[in-house]
Amino acid sequence: MAHSYKRSARISDLLIREISEMLVRGKIKDPRVSSASITAVRVTDDMGYAKVFFTSFDESSDTEEMLEGLRNATGYIRSILSKKLRIKKIPNIEFEYDALVEKRARIDKLIRDVSDE
Repeated sequence: MAHSYKRSARISDLLIREISEMLVRGKIKDPRVSSASITAVRVTDDMGYAKVFFTSFDESSDTEEMLEGLRNATGYIRSILSKKLRIKKIPNIEFEYDALVEKRARIDKLIRDVSDE
């Protein structure tokens, strides 16, 4: 076998890279998503669905607005992916805010605060 990990994991890696590139290069014009950053993608084994996790490193960003902007851009994102990727079917994409990054930052701050005392 040429690949040592599942196809869904390879597709997840591709989607992270491609969607992140769209955001960084400003291909998605909606200002609500300008500070969005893709943290993970989970693709089902049948490649039918992809859950795309995002966060924002701009604390002033409204995550609900960002989620709405990403949801509005889903058709456009799938269209670009279908042109760029050599896969038969582009999965249906669902966006979800990744609160784990925020929780990790809060834990890191608490640890720093305790160690400073």
